[in-house]
Amino acid sequence: MADDFDTSLEVQYASRRALLSAAKTERGTLTLFVPTSRGVLQGTRVRLTITFGEGDERFELHGVAATGGRAIGRDGVGGFLVSFAGDHKRRAAEMIAFCAQRPLSMGTALRERLSLRKGCQLKVANRQIAGELRDLSQTGAFVVSRLGKVKEGEPVWLKVDGGLFGMGGTWLEARVVWQGKKGEEQGLGLRFIGNEAKQATAIQRLLEGAVSDR
Repeated sequence: MADDFDTSLEVQYASRRALLSAAKTERGTLTLFVPTSRGVLQGTRVRLTITFGEGDERFELHGVAATGGRAIGRDGVGGFLVSFAGDHKRRAAEMIAFCAQRPLSMGTALRERLSLRKGCQLKVANRQIAGELRDLSQTGAFVVSRLGKVKEGEPVWLKVDGGLFGMGGTWLEARVVWQGKKGEEQGLGLRFIGNEAKQATAIQRLLEGAVSDR
């Protein structure tokens, strides 16, 4: 099948606010309600071209139908839920940030990310491998690594090399929310979990140290 996709849809939302109301992030899963009169089976691979009634912006995303049939949305319009993975999950998050009039780097995160380059260590299951921390916020991070395939939702631990900026060798508990390319680099998108107070303090020290180094 061409491009490994079962169907292509052009979808127009009345406004950016309308798209925001159709998007949902829960437990690391990002879904979007797609209004359409077409019946789409659960598991269908879809290519979406998304536009808005109030501007010329266009986004192309690839995803999988998380529901089938003709589900009814909030406005009584038929459609289905689509979920995203890997690089297209990041692109969907950037589209949401655009609609919310926030920097694209924030994606669905609550706080803007700071770009930096710091060596780090990752632990997943019984594996430990070196990586490089490329951006960071209080809620998540992007790490360049040759860790290999990792499942979304997989628990992972992150530690910045050398205990820099007051990290003191603190291992930060996180989960993998997407894996793929950011720009030209392959890596992992992480969402922090665990002891919020302890981790927030350690992350804030790293953020402050990185800013002072600029």
